[in-house]
Amino acid sequence: MLLNLPLALLDLETTGGNPVRDRITEVGLCLWHDDGSEWYWESLVNPYTVIPEFIRKITGISQGMVDDAPGFEDLAAELFRYLEDCVLVAHNARFDSAFLRRAFEGCGYSYRPKVLCTLRLARKLYPDWPSHSLDNICRQIGYHRDVSHRAMADVVAMKAFLEFAIEDCGQDAVEAAVRQQWKLPSLPVHLSRADIDNIPDEPGVYRFYGDNGGLLYVGKSTQLRTRVLSHFNADHASAKEMKLAQLVRSLEWETTAGELGALLRENEQIKQLGPVFNRRQRRQRSLWYFRLEEVDGYLQPVLTEQVLDGGWRSTETVYGLYKTRKQAREALLKIATEHRLCQRRLGLEKGLEKGRGACFGYQLKRCAGACVGEESQTVYNLRLKELMSKRRLDPWPYEGPVVALEERGEQRDFHVIDYWAYLGTVQRAEEIMPLFAQKSRRFDWDSYKLLIRHLPDARVMPLSSFGRLCDGSA
Repeated sequence: MLLNLPLALLDLETTGGNPVRDRITEVGLCLWHDDGSEWYWESLVNPYTVIPEFIRKITGISQGMVDDAPGFEDLAAELFRYLEDCVLVAHNARFDSAFLRRAFEGCGYSYRPKVLCTLRLARKLYPDWPSHSLDNICRQIGYHRDVSHRAMADVVAMKAFLEFAIEDCGQDAVEAAVRQQWKLPSLPVHLSRADIDNIPDEPGVYRFYGDNGGLLYVGKSTQLRTRVLSHFNADHASAKEMKLAQLVRSLEWETTAGELGALLRENEQIKQLGPVFNRRQRRQRSLWYFRLEEVDGYLQPVLTEQVLDGGWRSTETVYGLYKTRKQAREALLKIATEHRLCQRRLGLEKGLEKGRGACFGYQLKRCAGACVGEESQTVYNLRLKELMSKRRLDPWPYEGPVVALEERGEQRDFHVIDYWAYLGTVQRAEEIMPLFAQKSRRFDWDSYKLLIRHLPDARVMPLSSFGRLCDGSA
């Protein structure tokens, strides 16, 4: 018995590893009361979905075995009553507790137990063991079992490990390890407290790695340690967060002077390194935008493709940035529909000789009449300019090709920008020339949006002033 608390040793078998998509197929439970008495309960569970073949081979639970079993909703009230007020004990408890919480929530129960993970406990007490899987733990403690990957068999094996650890290490040592586990966030088993303690609570970027050093995720925060811990404190309503926590094996971090540096570095690393779990920010080879040209006195948006290698060298004002031609045309069509702009004047309507007769939209009262002269050139052009101005991409506003944005915090950073292309961040003047040699001038829409937002409050300087500033003379 531990800490004179009632323990609920539990194991689940499921149709897979995703608590959002997959379902429970078996529950095994041992209630280990504070007086030392034990009570066992188990049940197969109908998942009302197909059990994958590879899961059937691992667990031995076939479709026929669960077809006549009760669903979780039939067991929820009884099981919740058993678990209530007990410490939930499980091996790799993040897995079992996430499935259990989600299943209970589907039946109207809020389940937030205190959790003891025997996998983390084994790692703490026996760090030299080659593996801390339940099968290997049984081999290490000399506990023989004929069945594994069945709920009750795994529950009994967990109890055998706890009894072994108490006898081998002593009650006080085991309880101290449990208390320490409860003081800490629910860290993935492959990360240590030292990994987290080394992270400062300052602005910066962090990276999670999986097996064989594969990059899983890049993130940023103004408080690095707090943000990293938040990944592991979640209740895993998100299958993505749970899977990420299961896969992470190591992490790296780097500090920045402030939020802008963290945002720029995160965006750059996501697009250069392509981490598996970052899906929103992906590198584009080209973008599409509109230029306004006059045709028969009316302004017309002309769709143009911009290849991004080489930076953004245009000195003219352009409108909108879109990932595809189709996306650009759909955006323009939306503007025309909502504001009764002539689709022929916008270059969207095909198949009619330009400038003759009413457009199709006019006949449906969806055009204010620019095609037939009812809306004057002046009014139409002003309306179009006003609507397009919300999507304007500003030309490079500085005389020289390069400026540096200063940002101060615990450190002093200078973000080097060349015609909207972020080249990198330096702290000293001598670092800037290697930066130019190593980095290509590539325009990036996400970096542009960050820079536009921060430029009004930033200290901006041309490259000629940079050396003096770093030396403290400016």
